[in-house]
Amino acid sequence: MSIPSARRGLDSLRPLALPALLLLLASCGDHAAGDGHTHGPTATPAADPHAGHDHGTGIALPANVQTNLGITWARAEYRIVQGVVRMPGRFEAEPSARRPYQVPLDGRVEVLVTPYQQVEAGSVLYRLHAAAWQRLQQELADAAGAVHAASDNLAAAQEHAAAIAQALILWDERLTTLARLGKDLGGLAEERAEAAGRVADLRISAAEAGRVLAEAARQARGADGSPRNGQAQVRFDLLLGQAAQLTGLATEALLHITDGRPAWAVIDSITVRAAGRGVVEGEVLASGTWISEHTTVLTVTDPMGVRLRAAGLQADLPRLRDGLQARIVAADPAVQDALPATLVLGPIADAFDRSVDLIARPAQGAALPTWVRPGVTAHLEVVLGGSSEEELAIPGAATIRDGLATIYFRRDPQNPDQVTRVEADLGISDGRWVVIQSGLKEGDQVVLGGIYPLKLSQQEGGAQAGHFEADGTFHTGKH
Repeated sequence: MSIPSARRGLDSLRPLALPALLLLLASCGDHAAGDGHTHGPTATPAADPHAGHDHGTGIALPANVQTNLGITWARAEYRIVQGVVRMPGRFEAEPSARRPYQVPLDGRVEVLVTPYQQVEAGSVLYRLHAAAWQRLQQELADAAGAVHAASDNLAAAQEHAAAIAQALILWDERLTTLARLGKDLGGLAEERAEAAGRVADLRISAAEAGRVLAEAARQARGADGSPRNGQAQVRFDLLLGQAAQLTGLATEALLHITDGRPAWAVIDSITVRAAGRGVVEGEVLASGTWISEHTTVLTVTDPMGVRLRAAGLQADLPRLRDGLQARIVAADPAVQDALPATLVLGPIADAFDRSVDLIARPAQGAALPTWVRPGVTAHLEVVLGGSSEEELAIPGAATIRDGLATIYFRRDPQNPDQVTRVEADLGISDGRWVVIQSGLKEGDQVVLGGIYPLKLSQQEGGAQAGHFEADGTFHTGKH
């Protein structure tokens, strides 16, 4: 047979070879395992990355997917929705929350804090080296010496006045005796003149001694005879009070004796401490600067000492009153924190804007979240009408339109990493919260942030069960 004819014969058999091979493989597949029929090595199928996922009716959201998609949660809670009026406003610092620290004397300042540093009550802010403080210490030392000498001076003045009074009595008696003898015997004119002059001098001395005694008594004792009311003690107390004001220390602390010397005598500079907690503002004098009295060195502001100033409509004035309970909420709907507050009406309304200032102060002792800062915008919620009953509600931002339906995603209480698409049965809304009629109970969580990507993972008109991978991709159907 020639080569061309043989090739034509093989070509004619090819259409029959492929079905025969498939039939042979199928017949091999019918053999049971262990029947002694060997098939050679079998190729291992490629691993399915989605194998093992049984999605049921929910959407799996692992923790890393929640982070990638920005998923946040809101809880269903009972609250008043009907009749709530929400007014825009902004936080401002209370006058008492901002405290400037000024130097009381001329001198050189040594600043010990930095701008924007957090300080607590009692933290050292700066030290002042002032010559006037040394002069005050000298005056205190003189006053303390006068207090100690006042009682001795009083005793000496009393003895001196008594001695002069006794001498005056004696010379008065001598003058009387000389006058009687001169009358009976004659003569003695010179002796009488000398005695009369001596009596006159003693009377002058007695008057001066009385004045000195009265001054010593005022210094040592007050009008009521108490040593605490003596002028020397009063002057010392006044100077000590001045030192207490300059140093910020109590008078008892200034009188504390250390190594035989009182505290006021050993303080070489005035140390200024923070009166309360807060943050040092950006403008701070440079350390080592020489400044005059009453110059501001720095200012400390307490970020928590704030109030909200909102603008209300004058038309609502008949329903507003001082002391009305209110709530302060963040301007961002994703922030669910709310602060209980007390309402105060502004004394003057704006005739052009037809508005009135509403001042809301957070309740005493309420923990303030970090978004509460002077200058931050927020909303003031006040219940002005409608039902006063609380209703189960969720944030309106936790719902989204999907075709003709409004839906939300409920977190599975048994599996926190899975959510379920639910068609919302909604009631009234105040623009921020909406009443949920069914499908949730108090404390249930719904998706708030990241709801739009979840909605995109659903086909309009029905849920498409699936799951998200760690990279944020969504897969539908069972594997």
